[in-house]
Amino acid sequence: MSLSNYGENAVLRLVQEATPFWLALFTTVPAEDGTGAEVEGGGYARQSVTFGAPAGGSMANAVPIEFPTATSDWGTAAGWGLFDAESGGNLWWSGAVDIPKTLYTGDIYRVNAGGLTLSMD
Repeated sequence: MSLSNYGENAVLRLVQEATPFWLALFTTVPAEDGTGAEVEGGGYARQSVTFGAPAGGSMANAVPIEFPTATSDWGTAAGWGLFDAESGGNLWWSGAVDIPKTLYTGDIYRVNAGGLTLSMD
């Protein structure tokens, strides 16, 4: 059994309206309990995410997400987590970065609009 397309979009709308979301970068893919090696220091801070309307059982960020300029090396961004708080909080969704990127002093990590997709599949 599975949810219909309508049901998937309805669940995603509920998620979207539940809380503000914050994107975190990890040097590993976070575990389901939210543990892992989140980037820290060097000007790093989680960034807020605005999602567009769900369609086809998925939804994506509606506007670009840009992290601050790294003031020290952050390591390799290999995973991401979506949290309900700017620090601490609960992990709602996570995944691997499509193309891991090593972030050095002076780098800016950016996710273009549509680059972060949450899917019910």
